[in-house]
Amino acid sequence: METLYIVGNGFDLHHDLPTTYVGFSEYLKSKNPSIFDILAHVISYPITDNDLWSRFEENLSLIDISYLEDHISEYIPCPSSDDYDRDMDACVLEAQRLVGYLTHELRNEFAEYIRKADSYQVDTDFLLNLDLDAFFISFNFTRTLEKQYGVSAENILYMHGTYDDKENIVLGHAVDPSIFIEEQDDQSPPEGLTSEQLEQWYEEMSNQYVPFLDEAREELFSYYGRSFKNASEIIETNSSTFNRLGEVRHIFTLGHSMSDVDIEYFEVIKEHASQHCQWNVSYYGEEEKAKIEDILLGLGISEQNYTLIELTSLLSKPE
Repeated sequence: METLYIVGNGFDLHHDLPTTYVGFSEYLKSKNPSIFDILAHVISYPITDNDLWSRFEENLSLIDISYLEDHISEYIPCPSSDDYDRDMDACVLEAQRLVGYLTHELRNEFAEYIRKADSYQVDTDFLLNLDLDAFFISFNFTRTLEKQYGVSAENILYMHGTYDDKENIVLGHAVDPSIFIEEQDDQSPPEGLTSEQLEQWYEEMSNQYVPFLDEAREELFSYYGRSFKNASEIIETNSSTFNRLGEVRHIFTLGHSMSDVDIEYFEVIKEHASQHCQWNVSYYGEEEKAKIEDILLGLGISEQNYTLIELTSLLSKPE
């Protein structure tokens, strides 16, 4: 393995395939507005983003749990109700429904969106001049390399799966779920309370305790684990591939922004690749060029060992 290609969504976009998260938002709004509406209400994306879709996977960690808790609390039955015992599960069931929409159903819809994109025929003018005998690590869910270039599936590691195995595709954030569990478990009283105030605080907490509501909250917090992109686990599963990277002399990163959600993979690739390996990294626009250069230097790749390129420089048919 002398040459390694790492391809991201910009690779598919170069081939004019409709695979953007913004496009997915339009697809959801049309095909499954329930999921679209839930996402729009529960994700508190940074004000620096134009919308939650501009950095969709990163923003999946920014769920407003308090909003969801307020929502499921509406399903708490009145204790005096004749149907209290029957209805007390409604709160838990609603929490399960919401989390199911945000995880399992979201992945299914995303897989269908990518399936449609993968059915497009690529104009040959967009094809790049690639070494088809090289090894490929694809962060995409499409099979563009196989369908449009004829690359053998044996030479491709689909890091996060493909649309046609939708139960196993990895779509999510990169924030350790234990952080949110620790926040949930932090039920300590406020500092500076007098002994009388402390007693009142514990009494109030005791009065608020509702077993099935706690179960519903546990279900809500399970979202973080079910939407977690566990890079360490994926890397361990594919350790045999990473262990071979010492043979690589040329790495081409095509259409990948090397964002935080995937940076752990690049750290491992850098660690296993030869220090003399030459990186050729594509960028789209001057702003991304500057960001990628900072990332490369942050990974410890010296200026002598990388070249920034545009995808169009690799066209089989020069413009």
